[in-house]
Order: sequence, then structure tokens, then C-alpha cells
Amino acid sequence: MQQVDLTKTLEELEGEKWNEPNFASRLVLQGYELRKKPLCEWNNEDLRLSIGQQMSLDFLLPLALEKLMENPLSSGDLYMGDLFCSVLKVGQRYWEEHRELKNELDEVIRTYEEARKT
Repeated sequence: MQQVDLTKTLEELEGEKWNEPNFASRLVLQGYELRKKPLCEWNNEDLRLSIGQQMSLDFLLPLALEKLMENPLSSGDLYMGDLFCSVLKVGQRYWEEHRELKNELDEVIRTYEEARKT
């Protein structure tokens, strides 16, 4: 897996700057603003929100999986384990095309299952 410079924003990493949103929903505005935020400043809620929108998965899933390896029930602002739920909603096709990340997800699931048993 490639190393990502966490001091960069999604705009910088993807080389794509979005136009100002013309639809002023909270979700649209947050997504727009998050693209300008360095990845090292992202929190669980930022990841949950963006992954839930299937946004920039190649950059965000590795960050989320790292957090979930430490604690599968890491949470954003909705409920305990909401970050894990957002990751689990990523489509099967993505995981088939990204086997290394799928292996990490499988490890998170194993960690969760072991913790659940105890």
C-alpha cells in the first residue's frame, strides 16, 4: 500500500479542486470543506461522513481501518461503532479490487468478533 502524506488535503492528493457547492445542504457543505482539511486533522466523524458518501475511499479507508484496528467500535458523532458501519457499507466490488484493504477489514472483523465473545 502506498504511503500517503497526511499533511495534504484530498484536493492536493487527488489533484482535483471542487467548485463551490450550489446546493447548500449541511452534508454537501461538510464534504466540500473536508476536501480542504489536511488528513492528519481528520477525526472519526469526518471519516464516517465521507466514507458513508463513498468519497475518496482510496485515501480514507486506510485511515479508518487503522483506527478500527485499535478499536472496532470507534465512533463518529452518531452512535458507538458508526465508523465501522460506514466502512461495512462500502460495496463488494471495491473490496474485490482492493484485496489488501479487504484483508485489513477482515482483521478488524476478527478483532470485533473476539471482543464480542468476551
